[in-house]
Amino acid sequence: MLLIWLKRLVLTVLVAMLVTVLALIGWIWQPYDTQAWRVKLPVAGGVQVRVVPLLMLATSAPGRWLLDRQAFNLHHGDIQLYDEDGLRARCRHCWIEAKSVSDQPIVIPKVELWLQMNQQHIHGYLSVGENQPLFKIDFNGKVSMRSLKLTWELPQTPLQALLKPLQPHSPVIREAIVSGSLTASGTMRWPKQEWSAQPQLSAMAVSGLNISAATMLPLQYDCPLLDEHKHPETMQWVPYDKLGRWLPVAAIIAEDAEFKHHPGYVMAQMQHLLGKESADKQVGGSTITQQLAKYMFTNGERTWKRKVEELLYAVQLESALTKTDILELYLNTVDLGPSLCGAHAASLYYFNVPPHKLNPIQAAWLAGIISNPHRAWKKQYIQQQPDLARAQGIMQFMPRSARKEPGNLNFRPVKVAG
Repeated sequence: MLLIWLKRLVLTVLVAMLVTVLALIGWIWQPYDTQAWRVKLPVAGGVQVRVVPLLMLATSAPGRWLLDRQAFNLHHGDIQLYDEDGLRARCRHCWIEAKSVSDQPIVIPKVELWLQMNQQHIHGYLSVGENQPLFKIDFNGKVSMRSLKLTWELPQTPLQALLKPLQPHSPVIREAIVSGSLTASGTMRWPKQEWSAQPQLSAMAVSGLNISAATMLPLQYDCPLLDEHKHPETMQWVPYDKLGRWLPVAAIIAEDAEFKHHPGYVMAQMQHLLGKESADKQVGGSTITQQLAKYMFTNGERTWKRKVEELLYAVQLESALTKTDILELYLNTVDLGPSLCGAHAASLYYFNVPPHKLNPIQAAWLAGIISNPHRAWKKQYIQQQPDLARAQGIMQFMPRSARKEPGNLNFRPVKVAG
């Protein structure tokens, strides 16, 4: 009789365990919840499961006990899990693909994630680095079946530590000697992949980069766009005092209103760049000094690596040159149309006058096309249909004497080929 009861008890326990497991699987999978945030598991043909129940199970006491010291060799690194008053995941030899930084994967020796969940609340941290973490990000937020909303904070962290993972992918970042620190905070939302960031740089300084090409004025600048067969205007360096009264003013208004006061970068621009409002957001936004770095030192690719390199060059340029020197360099190298580098070539090509003879509206129009000079060349100059709205907007911020006598645009007649 006792044996029969024991068999019944064992069978009941096994059935209860099976029902529990099936219930858990059904709770996590739940195919009828079409609005839930899901991820694809690398099992069972890549079945998609709900993220939040999976997180709740993994961070519960029974879940942590089951996962403690479990190891997984995944595509992006070796993962080991620990039960430490929360779920701790350590990834060694981790790598991520970031095409905007490098064609090669970014390898990080060690990444550690620790998190706790209490009903809908989640908090924890992410640290990067081997023995002494390079940096650590704390986060907390709320989860629902449809999304995860976090606020995060990066405590004061040396800039050199933040740049270290990028050093193997950029000679510029590797050679730069960077001092100063960064603090930041922001938000993050998944699965929409939206985030914001409010960075604050402190005492940033850069040395070690070769900027000799920009420190000996006047330069023998080799315009990479110059095509003598297309445009006969020759590349000619114009000293700052020969650039005229209006073009430098108009360029600052059009491209970098804070030029005379910033250290090579503007925090508002950096906040905009680091905040992702959409998946297809382009990498743009630069000070005049950063644009100069692009013309003289980088390849102009619209990538995050190039933006970091330009920032480093810009900060070192600001410490080595005066604002007047930087503006002279910029106006002699800026792209102003197909094969048109610098103010001298552009002034002669568009208006048949040297830069110092540009009237206010001509200077404002030239400054206004810097953001998209090739389109302006085609749509406004070649078709002789100038759009003056941008130039007039710049004119509003120019000195009163410029607004009183703006002059006429007076394009030079288009030369017909042949």
